[in-house]
Order: sequence, then C-alpha cells, then structure tokens
Amino acid sequence: MSDGRRFTTDRFYGGVSNRLENLRSMLQYVRAESPSRGSLTEWVIRNTRAGSEQAVNRHLAFLESIGVLKLSEPSCELKEYGRRWLNEDDPETLYEALSSGVKGFDVVLEALRDDPMTDEEIMNRLVGEFDEMEMATPGPAIRHREWLQVLELVDRRDGVNRITARGRRLIEDEGDGGGPISGATYPEPVGLTQGEKVTQDQIEAAFDTGFGYRISGINPRRDNQDRRYVLVFATEDGPYDDDVTRGRFNYIGEGLTGNQSETSPGNSTLIDAIDGGIPVHFFYKATSGDTWEYQGLVNVLRYEFVERDGRKVLEFTMQHREPERRETDEEKKPVPESRDGDPQLTEDEEQFIDTRRRVRDSEFVEKVRAAYGRTCVVCGSRRETPTGEPEVEAAHIYPKAEGGADDVRNGVALCKLHHWAFDTGWLSFTDDHEILVKDVPEREGYYEFKQLEGDSLVLPGDDGVEPHPTYLREHRDLHGF
Repeated sequence: MSDGRRFTTDRFYGGVSNRLENLRSMLQYVRAESPSRGSLTEWVIRNTRAGSEQAVNRHLAFLESIGVLKLSEPSCELKEYGRRWLNEDDPETLYEALSSGVKGFDVVLEALRDDPMTDEEIMNRLVGEFDEMEMATPGPAIRHREWLQVLELVDRRDGVNRITARGRRLIEDEGDGGGPISGATYPEPVGLTQGEKVTQDQIEAAFDTGFGYRISGINPRRDNQDRRYVLVFATEDGPYDDDVTRGRFNYIGEGLTGNQSETSPGNSTLIDAIDGGIPVHFFYKATSGDTWEYQGLVNVLRYEFVERDGRKVLEFTMQHREPERRETDEEKKPVPESRDGDPQLTEDEEQFIDTRRRVRDSEFVEKVRAAYGRTCVVCGSRRETPTGEPEVEAAHIYPKAEGGADDVRNGVALCKLHHWAFDTGWLSFTDDHEILVKDVPEREGYYEFKQLEGDSLVLPGDDGVEPHPTYLREHRDLHGF
C-alpha cells in the first residue's frame, strides 16, 4: 500500500515562541463561532501578521490536510486533531497530526537522537530516506525543524539542532512525561546566588534534598515536578583542570576504581545533559575551605574515555554559562512608529548627523547579526574567517540610500552573494517570508537563483525582529516585484 502523505509541511503565523498561541486562538474562534471560510480568513489577517489572503488560504489548507481543521461552507469546524489538542493541550497531539499528514518528522527525530545536526544535514537525511523528496536548498527541511522546535521536541543553538528530553521520550515511546524540556528555564535554587559561599545544610535546604554525611562528585536529582537536574561538586585538589571556576574545563566522571562506565547513574545523567535538557549546577571548594562556592549552571559539551593511572575514565568537557546580558536603557527604548501603527520607514532628518550615523550604523549591523545568529536568511550559511569574523552582513530591506530606518525589522542577515542579489533586485521576499526571484531567464545567474523561489527564510524565533511587511512591500515596489 502506498504512503499518501505529503512531502512538505507549511508554517502557521508566528515564530517559534508564539506559533502555538496563534494557532490555539484561531481554533478557539472556530470552535466558538463556526465561521465561514471567508470570515476565518479575515480573522487570521486581523489577528496575526498575515499578509495576503492567498497565503492565509494556503496555511489553512495545510491544517486541513493534517486533520486539524475542516474548511467548508457555510461554516468551518475542527477535525479530530484540532478538537483533541484544544481539549488536552498536549504537544504530542500536534506531532501526531503532523506525522500522519507529512513524511519525515519521525526520521528527523530519529536522526537527532543519534547526533546533533545542522539544517543541511537534516535535508540530506530526508532526501536519503525518501527518493521522491528533492531539495536544492534546506527550506523544506527547515519547516520540518521549526515545527519540532515549536513543539519543544528539538532545540536549536548556534545553527545546530538537538533533540530535547521531550523529543527523546516521544521517539523512544517512554511515555512517562517526567523529564525536562530542552530550553526550559529553571529557577535559581531558593536562597542561593552565583558566587555565594554556602554550607552543606544550605545546599540541602536550597534544593530540598539530602546527601547524608558528605557531598561530592555527581549527584543526579529530581525536583517536585519529577524533572531531572544534577548537582556537581569539585574540590581544589580533585583530578580536574587547573582552573574549573571559569570558562571551559574538564571534569572526571564517577567511579574511583577500575574502568568507569557510561551507565552508572551520575555518568549517564551527565551524558543525557549534553543536549541541554538537564540543568547542571556546579559547586567548588578550596582545599582548606569548609564551604562550597555556588558557581551557577554549566553546560555539558561532550565526553570521551581517556587513560588515567592504568584505567579508562570518562572526561566530560564543561563550560560555565555566560551571565545574562542586561539590556541598556537605550536598547529598551521602543522603535519609533508612525501614527497608523506601522514602523517608521525612514530616519528623521536630524538623525543624519555624521557622528550619530556612524554609531547607529554599527549598532544596526551588530543587532541584525545577533538577531539572526550570524546566519544568512536565504541559504542558512554561517561562514567565518580564520579569525572568527562572520561573513554574514546586515542588509537594509528598504535601502539606507533611500533613508531607510535603522530598525532591526528593516534588516536581514545575508551572506555576501545573497546580499548582492537582494540589493540588486534578483531577490525579494513576500510578507509571509518566502523568496521571490526576478523572472529574467536571459540573464546569467537566473537559474541559480530560481532554485530558491518559494523557499522560506531562515528566521529567528523572536517575532519582534522579523522583517516587517512595511519594509518588505517597499523593497518589492522598489525592484518591480
């Protein structure tokens, strides 16, 4: 029997952080009002950042194809998966809907269970799994990955995708629902602040746990919601790097005699923490001290077996997390808006003072690069020089030469090739962030760019920095799209 599922998925409105919120609001409206198809389309345009009616209808048709929504006249209604998800609020229900209608979601999770992967590697895995699935760019694979991110089954950091604890449980069908979710925020332990010197009693009180007569090494724990976390202790005279109190360092696993094992409780928990789903709290004590210094959270980057004193031990590479950067008062200021609520298209004339312009130009470049993770929105590349400088550039959507505003929503990160193609009018973007290509087949380069048409941009999860339709419309008009 042939598999009738489609190969490609489609987005819904909103970034990774609020797509489910927008979808839930729409389905609640359908359940309460049973609107006509036209009324539903109008509701989506009014209540999201939707652009055209044509794009809205495409997104709605996708939801119908996976059993979430039924589009009909005179009234639309929820299908099975839509009803179940609103009633249960369980992300796995939407995963089931996506998997039942689209090929490849299980393939992606299975692959990520083995190793972290870039979007290009996910694309190659899907193409290798399904002969009929052809991709010239990773756009379709990115849409698969984004839905898995939305459902908190996959976490993305620095251009690399990793399965979360929830994703691992789902694919392994454990079904206990008790592990942490990658990217979840855990509160600081009660009564402890980073850098504070504390006693064993204070640590036990802060984490509501006990250690017996002494504490040391790796201590796996669970909180009152059955989420795992780890307390790791190091002393100055332990078998570690010369300095484990800052930056990156190595930590030796548990097991004082014989060869250490990956399956022992402490070692296996640290291995599970490599995907970022399990918080690891680090404590350090000087040889002559009687208190522990709380070092805060650390990331477990990798591990390997090494030879030490005639036995094999596990060496974990860890890194202290950087303190969260606080926004300056200048950064907290709202973006200037015009009277109708749209962003300001051009800068005020007095802002074109040379010294201020240079400062603003530099700030704009850094903000756009940071917002997009130094990743080209068209091709997803993150190339660097040998000294670590990014190739990616900050491009104004409505050009600076026309007085375009230094608003991060008037910017996208582009590699040098696609920056040139965007500025010269080869490429433009729809309000729904899909790529348009100028139809001039007689020009050299046309067939290279034509492969990008219809692909979705590689956007950050924060809706507050995504390209605004005001600027996108001006760019299309400027270049005759």
